[in-house]
Parts: sequence; C-alpha cells; structure tokens
Amino acid sequence: MKRRTLLAAAALAALAGTIPQPAEAATPTLNLPSRPRVLVVGDSYTVSYGATPVTEGWAYKIGTPLGWQVTVDGVGGTGYVNPGPSRNYNDRLWRRPADSFDLIVLQGGSNDAKYEKGVIAGGVNQTIRTVQRHFPYARLLMLGSTTPYGSPGPDRLLVNGITKRYSAMYSVPYIDPIAETWFKPGDGKLYADPASGHPNNAGYALMANRFVQDVKVL
Repeated sequence: MKRRTLLAAAALAALAGTIPQPAEAATPTLNLPSRPRVLVVGDSYTVSYGATPVTEGWAYKIGTPLGWQVTVDGVGGTGYVNPGPSRNYNDRLWRRPADSFDLIVLQGGSNDAKYEKGVIAGGVNQTIRTVQRHFPYARLLMLGSTTPYGSPGPDRLLVNGITKRYSAMYSVPYIDPIAETWFKPGDGKLYADPASGHPNNAGYALMANRFVQDVKVL
C-alpha cells in the first residue's frame, strides 16, 4: 500500500512538471445558462463543518441569490491529492455522470499541504484536466482556501498559490478569499466555531455573501 501511494505521488509530480508562472491575461469570465446545474466539490468547508445545521454552510446558501441549482459534494479532510476518509476531488468527479452539470466549483486544497509542491501541483493539474475531459460542456470556477481567523499559515498560502497559478494557466476564474481578506485577524471572535476551528454560521454567511458578490462580477 505504501509503495502504491509513493508511485501515485510520483506520477502526480511528473504530470505537473514545473509549477507554471502564467503570463498576464484578462480576467476570465463566467457565461452560464439560466438556472445552471452546479456541482460544488470541496473539503470540510464545503460540507459545512462548524455550522448548525449543515444547510447554514456557504455552499448551501449560494443557490438562491445566484439562481443556481446546487449539488454539494463536500468531504472533510479531502483535497486535490489527499483522499481523507473517502476520495480526493479528482476521484469524486469521475463518479459523477458526464454532461450533468453546467458549472463545477472546486473549493479549498489546504488538506494537501502535507505533500510536496510537485505532488500538489500534479493533483491540481490532473483535477482541472478531469473536469475538461469528463464535463466537456461545463465551465469551471475555483475557490481558494480561507480561515475564519484571518491569519493563514505558510502551508495554506503555499497551496493557495499553486491552485491560483494553475487556474491562470487554464484561464479558469479564481476567487481568492485570502487575497480579498474575507476574514481579518481577530475575526475568529465573531466568525469561528471554537470547537472545530472552522467558520460558524455567521462565518459561513460571510463566505456565501462574498462568493455571490464575486460571481456577479464574473
């Protein structure tokens, strides 16, 4: 099992090659049909860990203001590489019927921080290519990591930088909560659930509102 894991990691790193440094380009936009079918794939933030009930999570609150039909696929501990207790983003995408969505939203990536940069880059690259192959008529939108405490550590910043670079390479719209300072230092008093370290209901409401604002701009 350990050998298979090492081989898989090596394959992802080879797939990524050198982490790209994209040239400056116009900001990508989203062109969607009326009432688009949207799949949100992500980690514990997408599954609303820390919210009560889970339908108070950000992914459950974006459908009505945007006019989207949203399917939420969030599993705590998962990422572009890390399978957590289930499957990583790439594997879960393949299990969805082709041509069943107009937009795929990929959220997070912070659970991949324990892997080497090349492996993370390979996982991100592979996942984007899976969306292109398996959902050829769907658009893709990527949402970076965040923390309700407003002070992302170096590991989270590293992964966010990799996902953002790959989104630019593939001309995928990218929403960056860290760069946009959705949460500021000290915000944990208002927006964090102390028991889980994740957003509370108010924190998820803030995430949903900021996400909706950014999508309307796109």
